[in-house]
Amino acid sequence: MKLDKPQKLMLFKFCAYGFLKNLQFFEPFLYLFFLARGLSFTQIGVLISVRAITVYVMEIPTGIIADVTGRRRAMIIAFTSYLVSFAVFSLSQGFWLFIPAMFMFGMGEAFRSGTHKSMIMQHLDLEGLGDRKVHYYGTTRSMSRLGSAVSVLLAGAVVYSTGSYEFVFMATMVPYVLGLLLMITYPAELDGKIESRASLATMWRHTADSFKAMWHTRQLTRVLVNASALDSFFKVAKDYLQPILQQAALALPVLAAIGVKEGGEAAVLITPVYFAIHLNAFFSSRYSGRLADRTGHLGRTLNGLFWAFAFGFLLVGVFLRVRLVPLAVVMMFFFYTIYNLRKPVVTGFLSDKVKAQQRATVLSVHAQMVAIMQAAIAPLLGLIADRLSIPAVFLIGGAVLLGAGFVLRLESRPSPVELEAPPPGAAEQPSGNPSTGKSHDQT
Repeated sequence: MKLDKPQKLMLFKFCAYGFLKNLQFFEPFLYLFFLARGLSFTQIGVLISVRAITVYVMEIPTGIIADVTGRRRAMIIAFTSYLVSFAVFSLSQGFWLFIPAMFMFGMGEAFRSGTHKSMIMQHLDLEGLGDRKVHYYGTTRSMSRLGSAVSVLLAGAVVYSTGSYEFVFMATMVPYVLGLLLMITYPAELDGKIESRASLATMWRHTADSFKAMWHTRQLTRVLVNASALDSFFKVAKDYLQPILQQAALALPVLAAIGVKEGGEAAVLITPVYFAIHLNAFFSSRYSGRLADRTGHLGRTLNGLFWAFAFGFLLVGVFLRVRLVPLAVVMMFFFYTIYNLRKPVVTGFLSDKVKAQQRATVLSVHAQMVAIMQAAIAPLLGLIADRLSIPAVFLIGGAVLLGAGFVLRLESRPSPVELEAPPPGAAEQPSGNPSTGKSHDQT
């Protein structure tokens, strides 16, 4: 990909953004951080729910703010919200102060969601590089994946050396301050056309009409609920891997024998496991297309992956119940493979399922449905973990998913359907919220 010097500089900045954004040192230790601060699994579930609801509710108004003030300012607000959130998490001890911290984190996610991708698209259009977008996105995404892998290694080093989780949010503030400064250096031309394209009331009505149209189209409802159910269970359950690995580490006397300091045992297992998970995300995403080609039909592929995920979910509970923790960890690693294989297939299936001019609306509602389900599931699984056990989370969740597999089974050959009451403004545009033009991150 031949670029001149200014174009190479912008590519470097875009890559630097992806790298810095993914240096979330708290991510592999988030549940352990909360547990160390005295929170129950139910309270952790409530916090996850607060984040999901905030992102969902604020998606539309943040899109309007980006239109009125420009994308650079929206990104600056996003990084500022993140930094406030990290500061509160670092300095607070109780559940009630974590709620506004999680709200600020959700605000950052809402402002950031799709905004930076829009800036990249704007740059490619201005520079006449639209035909190179696949290579361009591949380069920037690879730096994001690299950032995630490096983040795990650095976070593990911090926890291992300090024997505490209290510094993970404070450490994350460093790359996010750099990210904030990076946004300030972006050229004004990436703001796009600054204007208010629609009123808040109009956009809310559009979202409500979108949901009504989906529920009146039975075939499409099944597809969306199927895709959203697996995504929601994955996003909520995946972080239970952290306490599982912590318990496994504490049960290994060899760690104390080799001089691992108290409090750093979990980092010894979490660091290599999460590093492998991020490498797995890269490879499994690349092979999703080959899997779809081999099975012949996208619907058949999604059904198979749903059943595999549901059985794997149940088996985690079984293995934990009989104390075969290594096998449970392997099965949770399997979750990430299924999720990353399935994600591109879901997007392709939804694109095949609806008319071209309605794809943006459908993908937007899918993202919103995931947020709603996640907000409902997180506290419920937390309550099960507190009242029963972590194995019960996966046994009950697996049973629910197996039942859902029968109810939500997809047809093998998707035929295009049309919304019975197409909502206004559903013209083809970048996938995401059709009113704001913000694209949801599907990775």
